[in-house]
Amino acid sequence: MRRIYSKEIDQPSLKSNQSLVRSVPVDNKQSLKTHLRPLGFTGYKYAELTPNKTRRAQCANWLLYYREELFGYTVEELRERRRLKKEAEEEAERKRREEEGGGDAKEEWKPPVKEVF
Repeated sequence: MRRIYSKEIDQPSLKSNQSLVRSVPVDNKQSLKTHLRPLGFTGYKYAELTPNKTRRAQCANWLLYYREELFGYTVEELRERRRLKKEAEEEAERKRREEEGGGDAKEEWKPPVKEVF
């Protein structure tokens, strides 16, 4: 079987996969490695990567994220978890600033995160 990665054929698949990857929070980006390492997975070699294999791995990573973080919870429970996590992060940031002496330090840059739900 021959894969064709020309722009007109590959564009819809590429865009949908990019959207899927953007929906995974930064904390869950390496789920594939953390879940499969105990089973003997050492990662991919650069020479064996193809667009198809890369997208397959990204979809598997999203499925792991879904299973671990979203499956079995109601939207209200997920919103509450998000609120508690945000409050904990703000509290930790406030304590860090107090320890540094003040609060005049510039905020650390964080990548933009697109909320899933």
